Order: sequence, then C-alpha cells, then structure tokens
Amino acid sequence: MSIEKIYAAINSEPAVHKVMANAPLKIIERMRVVEFEIGEFNLRQGESYDETYLLVAGRVKVYLDSANGKSVVLDVYRPGMFLGEQEAVINKPYSASIINITPVRLLKIDNRDFVAWLNNDQQFANRMISYLSEQVYHLTKRTERYSLYSAMQQIGLELMRSAKEKRPISREQLTYEVDTSYRNINRVLKRLSELGIIDASKPAIKILNVEELQRIIKTEE
Repeated sequence: MSIEKIYAAINSEPAVHKVMANAPLKIIERMRVVEFEIGEFNLRQGESYDETYLLVAGRVKVYLDSANGKSVVLDVYRPGMFLGEQEAVINKPYSASIINITPVRLLKIDNRDFVAWLNNDQQFANRMISYLSEQVYHLTKRTERYSLYSAMQQIGLELMRSAKEKRPISREQLTYEVDTSYRNINRVLKRLSELGIIDASKPAIKILNVEELQRIIKTEE
C-alpha cells in the first residue's frame, strides 16, 4: 500500500491526525487502510486478533453478548478512537464484540508495532493513559444510567445530551445508548410526543419542551 494513501487517511480527520502526529515513520509505513460496508467489520468477544485498529471514518458499536442471546451496548466509537488496544497491550482475547453500524475506514496496525510504539514514545503513552481513563469514566457513567435509571429517564437523558452537543439523534441511535428494547423506545417516544415534549415524526428527534423533559427525568421511576 502506498504511503500516500496512509497519510491521506491520517490527514482526513483532525482527531486521527492528532493521534498520529508523532507516530514513527517505520510504523506508519507498515500500517494499512481498510474499508468496510455496514456490518462487514466484525470482531468477536472471546476471540484473539493480531491487529489494533484506529477508526478514521464512520462509527462502530461495542457490545457484550450473553449465552441467552441478549446483548448490551457498551459504547459507540467515533473517529480517532482505537479498537483492540487494551487486548494488544495485555495479550488477551477481546472482552467485547465490535461491529460497524456505518461504512467505516480504519488504519490497521500490527499489535507488535502498536506495543513498540507505546513503549518507545512517552508522549503517546501519556495520551493513551488519558484516553483509557476517559473510556473507563464514560463506561462508568453509562453503567450508572443502565443500573439506576428507568427507560424513560435513560432516553430523556440521551435526548438532552444530544441536544447539548448539537448532535442529531434518531430512534436507531437511541438503541445504542439506552438499555431497553426498540419496542420500548418507541413506546417512550410515543408518550413524550403525546405530551408535546418532543417531535419524533422525523428521523432526527427534536425536543420541544426542555423544562418538562427535565422534570420527567427527575421524577420518573
């Protein structure tokens, strides 16, 4: 693969460029750019892989599978985030499954190169410590929502968060952010629509009454 294609991928996304700013040339030269259509990029919980990935474009879902077929979404990763970096460092099978929910472009890095880069670049190592700390914090907050809040509260909080970040959110995207069924999401959105709190008639859900939504989040059981 040409080095030009690798640098084109690195420079296409500011978050990726920031991560790769001081990457050793010999490691960059051995990277590969890979692309997948929706659902084609699939890494399975309990399996071991020889590569670490850096997400350049698109989004992937990180989730847990249980023996009875139930799955729980842990996170949705966006460009600039690594996949499999923890497993590469500790040389363990994947602790969760990953699948792309949009078309994706990724940089593929051999695990040995990734670990060598981490060991020889203190600035990169410090960045990874910060990155992993943010992941743990985010996972803790998500676990709090799943464990302590009702479906109504989880959906309300996610709608508020997306509005604050000026990020459109759809019914499908809600399934990646709350611990309830798609049917229950529709039931909650229908109730909020009937109360005049949201407009869910279009793909992007819009909040119409922020104060009332905040009240429901605080009082709903």
